[in-house]
Amino acid sequence: MHWMMALLASLGCCGLGFAVSGAAARRLRTLRAGAQAVQSIRLGVCVGGQVLAHVLQELPAGESAEGRAWAAFYGGMGKKLAEEPGVSLPDTWREAFEHTAHTHPALHSLQEDDLRLLEPLREGLGKTPRDEQQALLDEVYKQLQAQHESLRPKLADTQKVAQALGMLGGLALFLLLI
Repeated sequence: MHWMMALLASLGCCGLGFAVSGAAARRLRTLRAGAQAVQSIRLGVCVGGQVLAHVLQELPAGESAEGRAWAAFYGGMGKKLAEEPGVSLPDTWREAFEHTAHTHPALHSLQEDDLRLLEPLREGLGKTPRDEQQALLDEVYKQLQAQHESLRPKLADTQKVAQALGMLGGLALFLLLI
């Protein structure tokens, strides 16, 4: 019986290591999907000449949970913009993000510095002429891509370390408890 408790405790340590590793991977996937969403908005508004509310509502979700999270986030804002003509994008941004984060946990993997990259969109999207919106969307897209590329090697190391520490901690705990 004592060895079963030791085994369960060691599996918990291993699970924690793999959970930390998975969170790092999810952050990368969420950043990549966010950049793709910004690119889709740019194509709809600047190239296709569509109304922003419509573009946000019709944003393609893709097959990943992260893509669906971004589509739900922007779609919620687009719906509110279409239904309530006087409302502005900054007014709906926080509400849509909080609502979407509850239903799509992929957005929880983003950190403050990731979210800061989106601030220019919150403040400028829909308020400026198309050419300025295109420049804004291009800049945010580039920053999200750069963030993704700079984090990829760091988070790959974090994943390896978290997995290794989880396994080693689990093994050490097992040996201590038996």
